[in-house]
Amino acid sequence: MHLDISRLKKARGFTLIELMIVVAILGILAAIAIPALTKYMRRSKTSEARVQIAKMFDAASAYFVEEHVGSSTVALLGSGGTVSTTAPHRCPTMTPTELETVNATLTPGIDVDCNLGPGGRCVPAAGTGGTDGYYAMTLWTDNAIWNDLNFQQEQGHYFHYNFVGINGDLTGYGSCQFTAQAFANLDGDELWSTFERGGAADRNGVNGAVGLFIANQTE
Repeated sequence: MHLDISRLKKARGFTLIELMIVVAILGILAAIAIPALTKYMRRSKTSEARVQIAKMFDAASAYFVEEHVGSSTVALLGSGGTVSTTAPHRCPTMTPTELETVNATLTPGIDVDCNLGPGGRCVPAAGTGGTDGYYAMTLWTDNAIWNDLNFQQEQGHYFHYNFVGINGDLTGYGSCQFTAQAFANLDGDELWSTFERGGAADRNGVNGAVGLFIANQTE
């Protein structure tokens, strides 16, 4: 029987050095791919902020265009009273007596760590909300500004939200400058992603910034 030496050499497989080279190459590829994948996953989460800020901006625009005159501030002229001069067009505020300041407050608060919740998300829940990323749904439903904007998070989410601004010209037609905000600590460090869009509204309509202000997008 003839022994084919060349075939035996081919069947011998990889040498130790060859295996070490393969392992080294795989290690280099992993070192490059894993951080890139992690950054891509964090970036995909920021799509939430873009969508929700757009909702807040549209809601603020719609609210301003409507007229808002509280019935308690209007008296009948025939009974010797006067009609309120409060501007009917404005941004929503927390109370009827503080019409100038617009601040919904950060929701949920910074003390709620979304990274501890399921899937790294904050979750609104009934009652006190508990711990590990869960918080009370009433932070949305009991907030006058969120109610006026018809804005809330009902499912798990990555970002914390706020709506701030100032009402000017509280007599006459009214005006408002506002900013819709979203913040997130996507990787659990001390650095936060920031997304904002500002707007200004008056008798000429509602104008918004061309794009979003973004800082530390993926931290």
